[in-house]
Amino acid sequence: MNRSESRFARIDVRLLLLIGLAATLAACSGGFKPQNYASSEALFHASLIEFQGKNWDNAQVGFERLTNDLSARDPLLAPAYYYLALSHEHRGEYLLASQAFQRITDGFPDDTLAARSMLGVGRSYQSLWRRPNLDPENGQKAVSILRALLASYPDAKVEIADAKARIAQLEEWFAEKDYLTGVHYVRIRRGYDSGIIYFKDVVTTYPNTKSARLAWLQLHMLYTKIRWKDDASETCLAMWKAYPGDADVKLACGVQGVEKAVATPTKLPTDTVATPSEYARPGPR
Repeated sequence: MNRSESRFARIDVRLLLLIGLAATLAACSGGFKPQNYASSEALFHASLIEFQGKNWDNAQVGFERLTNDLSARDPLLAPAYYYLALSHEHRGEYLLASQAFQRITDGFPDDTLAARSMLGVGRSYQSLWRRPNLDPENGQKAVSILRALLASYPDAKVEIADAKARIAQLEEWFAEKDYLTGVHYVRIRRGYDSGIIYFKDVVTTYPNTKSARLAWLQLHMLYTKIRWKDDASETCLAMWKAYPGDADVKLACGVQGVEKAVATPTKLPTDTVATPSEYARPGPR
């Protein structure tokens, strides 16, 4: 072992001893007490040790004390809010987490933690929307914040990738909610017109989701049932172009209908590519 390696080994041993000593002192003093630390730096490091040990309650108490005591220009304030937010998040307190993350995005937009914190705000609101069949307000807030992240911090590659994945997941839930609402109108209320409106919204607004294919199949079924033959044919054509080889589409359209869809040219300008949304029939208003 050379001198450099020996020196770092001694530092590691000292750090472990200090962490062990801090834990022992906390235990002997009856638990984690922020008032026992003489300086903000000492409290920050002690709270960080609690966080790393997954003692979320103690970490929250320590970092919350710091956010109240530190001045607006203290370099520890933004990290204190960040770890406070993460502590709330680990405890399932998503609204409090979003508020703590927001203090960073509002007060420290140029900080290195700003992009992570904006992602945290969106993630917290996403967690508040627990199921697709519930009120989507928090999901809508999440998407709005995540899209703001894409525009505000285009160089934050890790956060951008995470935000895009979360937006796609949220859009799946929006589409599923609209699809299930349309199914409810059709099956329970026999409201075909209302069902068509919801299914159209799915295929037009969320064309790349799993629910879009199901909505197209429902549209085809409704158009056939109410004898809108042209619309049913055009819907079949659109589905086959969007989902080639899909067994459900083939079953709904029939083999002859599929062959006709492939053989029949679409009457569109030469520089326009046909998409499923172009065949959605305007529903009653």
